[in-house]
Amino acid sequence: MRNVLLSAVASALVACSSGEIYQGGATDTTPQPESAGSTPSFNAQRLAVYLEVMQALMQGDTTQRTEIFRDVEHAANLAPTTINRLKLALALAIPGHPSSDPLAAQRLLSELLTARNALLPEERILAMIHLQEVEERRALHTEAQRFQQNANAEQTRQSTENMRELQVAQQENQRLREELDDALEKLETITSIEQSIREREDDADQP
Repeated sequence: MRNVLLSAVASALVACSSGEIYQGGATDTTPQPESAGSTPSFNAQRLAVYLEVMQALMQGDTTQRTEIFRDVEHAANLAPTTINRLKLALALAIPGHPSSDPLAAQRLLSELLTARNALLPEERILAMIHLQEVEERRALHTEAQRFQQNANAEQTRQSTENMRELQVAQQENQRLREELDDALEKLETITSIEQSIREREDDADQP
């Protein structure tokens, strides 16, 4: 995904430098070469703002990520411009920081992409890439949840089956124990009778 993003941004910057970027409904096909040492175009500077926020959210520590996201969110709430809203959407889409929210990112990115001419081509590329990444991540999360639910259901079924088999085994053991006790009782009775018979026979044999 990082390679795709860098390639897309590079392509957009090349298009920007050649004057082929769509601007306000008109396409300028006239080459616009920049002289050496000239300042970056407005679009390149605008992209840098997003990339700096994304990099900080991916590489900063927990405290830095929290502060950066708070600043981005505050700016979007205070002045909901396209730039601020896209920065917030991208910040929400970046995984790994405490305020990451794929669902909110998906909703906001979709709104920005749906709005007519709200985004420059470079911004649209960023939004589309991250929207696709968020949708795939949510799909994987849903699949993982489904798998976990199935695993839990199977574990519950197996536990129930094991419990049922244990109960059957316990009942069988109880039945065998009762049969054994009954057999021992009968054996004891028979032994007592035989002993009584032998004693009477011994008494009869005595003079």
